Amino acid sequence: MEKRNIKLILKKIPLFGNLLLYINRRFFKKKTVKFDSPTAWLNKLIQGDNVNIIQIGSNDGVHGDPIFKLIKKNEKWKALFVEPIPYLFQRLQDNYGSDNRFSYENVAINEGIQQTFYSVKEEAKNDLPNLPSWYDQLGSFDKKNILKHLDGILEPYIVETQLKGMSLDELFCKNEIQDITLLHIDTEGYDWKILSQLKLDTITPEIILFEHKHLTKSEKNNSIKFLKEAYLIFKLKSDFICVLKSHKNIHFSRELKGQFIN
Repeated sequence: MEKRNIKLILKKIPLFGNLLLYINRRFFKKKTVKFDSPTAWLNKLIQGDNVNIIQIGSNDGVHGDPIFKLIKKNEKWKALFVEPIPYLFQRLQDNYGSDNRFSYENVAINEGIQQTFYSVKEEAKNDLPNLPSWYDQLGSFDKKNILKHLDGILEPYIVETQLKGMSLDELFCKNEIQDITLLHIDTEGYDWKILSQLKLDTITPEIILFEHKHLTKSEKNNSIKFLKEAYLIFKLKSDFICVLKSHKNIHFSRELKGQFIN
């Protein structure tokens, strides 16, 4: 009998029909994960207690962050948070606290050189009260990546700071990083420049999540080329999520909807 005819019959017996429809939806319909949600992917891919996370560009650790709830829920996961903007760094520490499974670096990751860093004054909210909550979390080595937001209205509130950056190698050495479950990079357009420093023959993260929406076409192509031999790469709404081909839960990523790159 056709599905349409079955539904017509069930409508004629509302109480019983509604019960059967509920049971079907609740127990038999295949549940799918929203394909553009990094949190949903990570929740399925990362299992167990022995988890080490490196997050570069942590902001305040909460707003728009795909891993905050996961880290709070999994009380044995360890994380290193990296954030260069001082007031965001303070919020980050306040939000995660002094738990010894967390470590923090108030530094920008670049090639280990002094460089101009652009961020937005907190005071912008006084003059522009309708700004979204994330306005003061914008920070980049490229001023244009801030001007892209909100039709450029933040330009008068952009601050330039000279920062002595730290290379990815220096970050790993200082914090004695050997194994990485998840490397998460969200640095307003500097993502590929940081990712390109990763020496995959030395440290190979199980999962890499990085933002692609501010990258040039060339940078996107280079990042895919760099990773595709070792990783399955999926394009989400604003991010690439890259899963090591030998990952124990790789079957999950193969089944999920999403734009499979390679």
